[in-house]
Amino acid sequence: MANGDPELIVLGSHAPGLFLRVERIPAPGETVIGWDFKEPIDGGKGSNQAIAAARLGARTSFVGCVGQDRLGEEGEKWMRAEGVDLRFLLHSTAVNTGVGFIILDSRGVPAMVTSMGANAELTIEHVDFALSNLQSAKVLLTQFEIPVKVALHAAWVGQKFGMITIINPAPAVKVSCSEMQVADILVPNESEAKELLGIPQSSYRNPLEMAAELIEKSKSNCVIITMGEQGIVGMDSHNTWRAGPPPTEVVDTSGAGDVFCAALAVRILRGDTYKDASEWACKAAALSVTKPGTIPAFPYIQEVIG
Repeated sequence: MANGDPELIVLGSHAPGLFLRVERIPAPGETVIGWDFKEPIDGGKGSNQAIAAARLGARTSFVGCVGQDRLGEEGEKWMRAEGVDLRFLLHSTAVNTGVGFIILDSRGVPAMVTSMGANAELTIEHVDFALSNLQSAKVLLTQFEIPVKVALHAAWVGQKFGMITIINPAPAVKVSCSEMQVADILVPNESEAKELLGIPQSSYRNPLEMAAELIEKSKSNCVIITMGEQGIVGMDSHNTWRAGPPPTEVVDTSGAGDVFCAALAVRILRGDTYKDASEWACKAAALSVTKPGTIPAFPYIQEVIG
């Protein structure tokens, strides 16, 4: 690999979140007064993971699509500032950049609406073009805030080029476990694992049992289920393990899952075992929750011990 060539591909979304507080969520046809509107430095799962991976020392290329608008320009600026390669970032002329609207009531309970926007414009043809020019990359990380068929195709192409593929199946969508065979490493949270397995969200299942079932049905080499403050459980063909975050003062958990996925990809890139990589990723994710916000809280490599 030539020095400076991207070694990690993050293929996914950019959809910043816009926040507004209200006393209560309005009924249909009703208007209520809100306050504390915020437009933070925030990406989608793809751009978040790309920025987090770049901060953690990986030469990262982002493949996605934004609109030709202010939100797209800002996202591009944030990624470029961290050294993310954007040669294969598309700019849609048809639709605006994806966005999420988060309305918080007096209890802090969110009502959320997401528009995929330009993320839906990412095509299989563009993925083929981008990956054919990034064949020297060793790891590909993708998620489901873009068309699922595009994400799965990207993982399939990545495997054909000899990359280690990591799929973070978020948000949860209707997709069969058999389609996850293109994931060398599968990283769902508990609700996403239940969705993949067809388990009702209201029912309890032991995470290690779900990991074992996902390994069997998806044929992935490794399954890691994230469980928030309870840490993670992992399983591969030889081992099972649990890892928890180090003791920390939690300020804001937004984006912690994206940091975990990015950190996992970085350490897999560096040759760690699945277990060691996931434990290091727990440390990185724990650092991110000690500060408010998403991107501003993402740690740099020198902050993560070990």
